[in-house]
Order: sequence, then structure tokens, then C-alpha cells
Amino acid sequence: MPGLSVESWIKIRQERVSTFISKWQNCHYCPINRYYAVNRILLLCVGLWPNQKSSSRHIAVTFTTMTLVSGIVFQLTPFITHEYNVNILLQILAYTIPWIAYTLKYHFSCLKMRQFRDILERVRCDWNQLSNTHEIEIIKEYAAIGRFVTLIVTLFIYVSIFGFIIIMFLSNVLLDIMSSKNESCPRQFPILIECFIDQQKHYFLIFFQLTVIVVSGFTTVAASETLNMSFVQHACGLFEIAGHRIDQALHENKVQGVASTAKRNSMIYQGIISGFDMYKKAIEFVEMLKVICKWTYSALLPLGVISLSINLYRFSQLIASKEYFETVISFIFILGHFWYMFFTNYMGQQVINHSSDMFYRTYNVQWYVAPLKAQKLLLLIMQRGVRHCTLVIDGLFVSSFEGFATLASTSISYFAIICSVF
Repeated sequence: MPGLSVESWIKIRQERVSTFISKWQNCHYCPINRYYAVNRILLLCVGLWPNQKSSSRHIAVTFTTMTLVSGIVFQLTPFITHEYNVNILLQILAYTIPWIAYTLKYHFSCLKMRQFRDILERVRCDWNQLSNTHEIEIIKEYAAIGRFVTLIVTLFIYVSIFGFIIIMFLSNVLLDIMSSKNESCPRQFPILIECFIDQQKHYFLIFFQLTVIVVSGFTTVAASETLNMSFVQHACGLFEIAGHRIDQALHENKVQGVASTAKRNSMIYQGIISGFDMYKKAIEFVEMLKVICKWTYSALLPLGVISLSINLYRFSQLIASKEYFETVISFIFILGHFWYMFFTNYMGQQVINHSSDMFYRTYNVQWYVAPLKAQKLLLLIMQRGVRHCTLVIDGLFVSSFEGFATLASTSISYFAIICSVF
């Protein structure tokens, strides 16, 4: 439409922007329903979705609790039927301790359902309050990162689980086919359990029950950790928007052509205050995350370190033996420990990086062109930006790459102690 004037193009653009924003703020078009769809499905399966119906939530929580508790019981009952020794103790504790940790984390999450609801409502409010198209694109970009990580983690977990189940199932079926009638090779379970029935006769029934328990347990892990990752990405998006507002407040093109000094200073003030308000919202959102992390990760820290130390010792013992099947499972389990520790600490490092970036962005803006009062506002932001936002657990442990190194070194130290004792 080359015949349109400049005024007509501006009017059309404003109508398009207003239509886009109205759809954005409408609940039916709100992208939160799309970017958090996978998280919602996972949380519905285990009864942790805050807006879930009470009847379906009670069913999901009851079923998940029964499967998680039964998994612990089946792993502890070998103490009754087996003669006690150090190898049996370490073999049972190697898998029971992380299972207990996941069970405690799941029930802590159930108790903090109201806090989850408040955070989700805060996310919705933050999105609906955005009216600038560039800021909307920023928050969508970080939400897309959270969705991508959720999909990758979920696919990796379930593909690994079902791949391992298929390998176990086919290996035992082939073992039955290849074995002669006079020779009976016992079927193997991935872990040591006791069900007080003939486990070889009812192998497939027990194997199916173990499959349900494992899928239910790892679903709770995937649901909670991917939701926390999405929340962290939202906080990072808020920090990025705050920095963008500070940059735009002192951008030369924004005040270019404004003849009135008072009006130009007022625009700079409003831009800086708007950026500081968004920075404050990001900090408040991180504080809300700390409340949940304090309870859900308090049990995981000590139990995770103990579990990794025991699994490292057991792996060192299995290497010298010819039990290749147990060695491979132990090695995979150790990799899972390190991956989980890195994943949770990576979330904390993301918060630190984006909160500290606010200080450098404020320092690098053209603060010298701003009036004196605006420079004082920038100084306040820089003073607050020196103190990084962190996800602190129990007031002692800071989730970060340094925290991951601390957990790994502590686990290796306890592993050395166990080796010296036994």
C-alpha cells in the first residue's frame, strides 16, 4: 500500500500493537498456557498442579505416595531375609537413600502447594503487566528457554527409563530362550528387593510393579525440577527487562528532539524508576523461590552427598569384581547424581549471573548525560546490584557452580573416609 501517508502507517501500527497486547493479556491467548503446558501435564500426573481439582489431586497424591513408599519398603525388606554384611548394607543404601530423598521432596512440595500457586499467579501478573512489545519478546524468549529445557529433560528421563526397561525385559526373555531345560538361569532385577513371594515365578509381575514405581518416582523429579527451571528463567527474564529499561531510559534516541529540559529529565526519571521497579519485582520473585527451595532441597543436600559417597565406594568395589551388570548400573547411577547436582546448581548460577549483570549494565550506560537526581537513582541501583541475588538453602549453601564443586568434593571426601574405614 504505497499510497498511505506516514500518519496512516503509524495509526495502523498502533492498532496492531494494541491488538497484540490485548490478546497477550487475555487469559485465552496468554502464552503462559503454552509455555508451561508440559510442566502442567507433569504436575497433574503427580497431583502438584496448584489449580488441579481436589478430587483428582487426592487420587494422584495418594497413588504417588503409595508407589514411592512401596519402593522404599521393597528395598529395605532384604534386611529381614538376608544375612547382614557390609556389602548388603551398601547395596541397599545405594538406592534407598536417593529414593527417600525424592519421597521427602515430593511431600514437602505437597505441603508448599499454596506457595506454588502464589508463584504461578505472580508469573501471570508479571506477563499481563507488560505492554512494550520488545519486553514481551524478552519474557517470551526466556519462557521458550524454560520450555525447551523442560522438553529435553523430560524426553531424556523417559527415553532412558523405557530404554533401560526394554533392555532388562529383552535380556531376561532371551535368557529364558537360550537356557536349556536342565539349566535354569535366575532372572535379574536392577536392584535388590524382597517381596516375600517367589520372585522368579512372578518375575514379570514384580518387574511391572517396579516399572510403575520407577516411572512414578522420576515423574515427580521431572515435574518439580523442570518447573523450578521455568521459574528461574522467568526471574532471569525480569532481570533482563529491568536492564533493558535502564538502557532505554538513557538512550540518546529516546530524548532526541525533546526541546524542554524538564520534559527530557522527566522521561529519564520515569525510565530509570520503571527499570528499578522491574528489578525490585525480580528480586521479590527470587525471594519467593527461596521459600520453596528452603524446604524442598533441605533434605536433598545431606542425603545426596551421602548417597553419592556410598555409590562411589560401591562402584570402586564392583570394578574389581566380574559383576558387569551391577557395575554398569552403578556407573549410570553415579552419573545421574552428578547430573542432578549440576542441574540444580546451574539454576542458581543463572540467577547470580543475571542479577549481577544489572550492575554492569547500569555502570556502562551513559549516566553522565543524565541529570544529577537521575545519577543518584542509578547509584542506588548499582549499590543494590553489587549484592548478587542467590538461591540460599538453609542459610548456608548457595546454589551455584561453586556450590556444585563443593558438593562433589565433599562427596569424594566422604568416599575416601568410607574407603579408609572399610
